[in-house]
Amino acid sequence: MAIAGGYGVFGGYLQKEAALEIYGSDPLVRAAGGLRPSGNAMVVDGGYRVTGRWPLGSGCQHSAWIVGGCRILDGDQPRLAADGTPVTRILHFPAAECEILDTWHSIGLRGTGSHDYAVADVFVPTNRSLSFREPPVEQGPLYALPTIAIFGTLLAAVPLGIARHAIDILVELAGTKLAARSRKLLREDVTMQANLGRAEALLRSGRAFLYGALEEAWQVVSEGSTLNLAQRATLWLASTHAANTAKEATELMFSAGGSASPYVSSGLERCVRDIHAAAQHLTVAPANYQMAGQAFLGSDMRSTPLLFTDNRSTNN
Repeated sequence: MAIAGGYGVFGGYLQKEAALEIYGSDPLVRAAGGLRPSGNAMVVDGGYRVTGRWPLGSGCQHSAWIVGGCRILDGDQPRLAADGTPVTRILHFPAAECEILDTWHSIGLRGTGSHDYAVADVFVPTNRSLSFREPPVEQGPLYALPTIAIFGTLLAAVPLGIARHAIDILVELAGTKLAARSRKLLREDVTMQANLGRAEALLRSGRAFLYGALEEAWQVVSEGSTLNLAQRATLWLASTHAANTAKEATELMFSAGGSASPYVSSGLERCVRDIHAAAQHLTVAPANYQMAGQAFLGSDMRSTPLLFTDNRSTNN
């Protein structure tokens, strides 16, 4: 999801030459990495000298390019914005210049290879850097959407898929497994039936809210308008709600599967592990419920970075 659906949008914030170099040379080229400013980029002629280490580089083992959020340094001092905060940028560097560190020993999503990675004194040309606080180069509606909020909607699709798989596994299991107490097929157990119905309701409602919020946002930007604060918050809320309802649905299916669920062969234990790992991501964390509520109340949200992450939001 991250390298195929999320980071591809970054090309719209790069100058055309750099965007073609990174994203246009091969349709299978991928970029991965972390956005938090865990690196230092010292300004030099023509670009930056970058040193840093980043966690959670999902897809880094399959990618030709790696991105890393960096603090911009003038000499040994951080460059400051007009409001006094440190200036940060996202820089692209060839994967061959990165050291992949074997750190991703996780409860779930083990196949993503979300290892730490590091670079040491790597030169990055200026045109391979971007900031979401600057206008995108591309002007289509895709780039008028708040980039980080869109990443949240894409990420929420992962738990939705995991939950659907868990429901499918349970329905199949119910036709063959005997319930321990009644010695009848699990499909005849009233508690299992209720849990299945509840799981379907949770999954479908979360999915419908996510798709509806994204469709409404797309309509706004397609008409040439800018999302207001409440509309931006709704994208975050829909993403968070979809992920958390999917997690609840998956847990219901694990419980309904009884003694079969903990076995690796069932598939349900992996669904639970994976969905708990996915739902830990910042973009779908439960704290986003409060952030959305504050936005709907008209609170002053200028200090909330998740809602103010690109230039399109600064006038809202």
